[in-house]
Parts: sequence; structure tokens; C-alpha cells
Amino acid sequence: MVAAYRRGRLLKLVRNPHFRVWSQDAQPDGYADAIVWKLGHAPAAQARAVERGTGDVAFDSEGFSPGLVSELQTRYASQLRGNTLARTTYMFLNTRLPPFNDVRVRRALNYAVDRESVVRAVGGQDFAQPTCQFLPPGFAGYRPYCPFTIRPAAGVDWSGPDLAKARRLVEQSGTRGTAVTVWIPSNPAQGGREREGAVAVPLLRSLGYRARAKLVPGGKYYGEVGDSRLKVQAGVLSWGADYPSPWNFFFLLSCRSFVPHTGRNPNFSEFCDRRIDRQITRARALVASDPALATSLWTRIDHEVVDQAPVVPLVNPKAVDFLSRRIGNYQFDPQWYLLLDQLWVR
Repeated sequence: MVAAYRRGRLLKLVRNPHFRVWSQDAQPDGYADAIVWKLGHAPAAQARAVERGTGDVAFDSEGFSPGLVSELQTRYASQLRGNTLARTTYMFLNTRLPPFNDVRVRRALNYAVDRESVVRAVGGQDFAQPTCQFLPPGFAGYRPYCPFTIRPAAGVDWSGPDLAKARRLVEQSGTRGTAVTVWIPSNPAQGGREREGAVAVPLLRSLGYRARAKLVPGGKYYGEVGDSRLKVQAGVLSWGADYPSPWNFFFLLSCRSFVPHTGRNPNFSEFCDRRIDRQITRARALVASDPALATSLWTRIDHEVVDQAPVVPLVNPKAVDFLSRRIGNYQFDPQWYLLLDQLWVR
């Protein structure tokens, strides 16, 4: 229960004093009697507190710098925990506007993109891993699938770009030379994606398009790119699930989520495939009654979305948690991340 809260400074949680221990297994001695969460501290300050022994957990890992993570790996490797997040960073392609109303162009971008360069742009392998899929690892139905790579094979992830195949597809489409504007959210404090977005314009230019970037403050970005009246061709963003269900990703590409002529359209690709939508509806209906069949449907949906290429999946971000030496029973949930209440304290 909440024992204290000071806005922007501190949150203190304590065991419920009215809880009656009915089993020692339900409340072993190792669990903390109180959790004090200090708010508003920079990631580096959190890490230094753990180093000094004045803190037990630093888990604002998306704010850790590559240099700090490298230092912690060198000095405290046994106290670090790395995990892939339930999040996908990607380019959306407006399937109703040239040149992306041609599936060959959308596939060409998926073939041509160097996902490893995106990994490097965000800090390296401790911060992200390449992906060809919209659905992140750990979700029901996720099975590795990447037809858009230099060495495609069943069950194999991305291995490298195939620029030659990408250029052939662009030539077949007859769209070479088209002007393309890529919208990129700025300001990291508001979900900015400038590091990932820096890959997008060179990618398009390598395929012969006249590309430029348009930086938009993160607070305005989603309302503007979701307004079909602004004719946004492409953009970069990152989506993390609010709920651990594949639907939480696929609704972004469903017919029902496309709300034209407003700033409230979450389907930035303006993608609509009625057959895929029917499969989504069936999978959602089967989750409770036949979860195995629902899972197989989610796999099929994910792979069909990859084939239709309304987006260019880039990376799945990662988290790094830094623990003090007295912490045990570390548990990580793909939806809720580090489970603070499950930590043991010596």
C-alpha cells in the first residue's frame, strides 16, 4: 500500500498491515517490508547510487548512455540484467499515397534497410536488436520470420540488407525519383526518434528517391501524422503495448482503426486488408476458448503483415537493469518490466 507520496520526488510502498500471513510461502522473509522509489533522478545518478550502496535498483535504462552501460558491464557485469522490451520501432509507410501505394516499393525498403545501423544509432546491441516483424518477441504468436534479408530462411531472423533486390523492385515500380518526406518526432523527452530517423532519409535516397526529413515536436507529432488531410507519406515511431496481447499491435494496422480526415487516426499507414481483419477478429474471439488456435492465427497475421509491408520494422529496444549486490530473485515481465515487489533483499 502507498505510505507516502511526494510528487516528482518520492513514492513509498509498504506491506499491508492488515494482511494475515496464512502461509510462509506467501510472504517469505526475503521480500522487502518497504519499497522507496526516488523519482526525478537522472539515469546516471541512479547508477551511482547503486554503486555507492545508497540504492538497490537503477532501472531507467532507456536513459542510460552507451558509455555508462559499457562501464557498468566492465565493473559490475554480474549485477546487470538485459531484456528485450515489448516494443517495436519502425517506419510507417502510407499505403494510400505514392510511392508507397505500390507494395513493391514497400518491400524494397524492407529489403534495403540496414537494421544493424539502427542498432548502432541507438547505442548498440545492449539497447536494441534488429527485427523484420511488427509483433515483438515474447508475445503470443511470435515466430521469427524475415523474408526481406540477404539470406532468407524459415525461422531465421534478419541477416543483412539486400540492396540489389530492393533496387530491382523500385525499377519495376517506375517510382524512382519520387519526392518523399519522412516525418520524425524530435525531443527525446517526448518520445523523439531522431537517432532512428537518421537512417530513413539515406535509405530512401539509396533507392533513388528525393527524400527529406521533417522534424516535428513529439507533443504534436502523433496528432499531425494521424491526420490524413496532411498527406503524410512516411514517418518513424516506436510502439509499446499497453496490454500483452497481439491485438495491441495489430489494431494499429486494422481497417477499423483507420479514421480519415481527423487527427485521431492511429493507423498512420492507412492500411486496410479485409482478409487480415477477419483473421484478427477470429483470433481475438478464440483467445479464451482455444488459445492454441488463437496463437497460430496471430502467427499467420504477423507474417502476412510482414509480406504486405505497410511498415518497415527496425528494432526491438532493450532494457538494462542495474542491481545492488544484496538483491535477489530478479524477475522481468515483458509487459510490466522489472517486478519490484518480487525482489529479495539480503
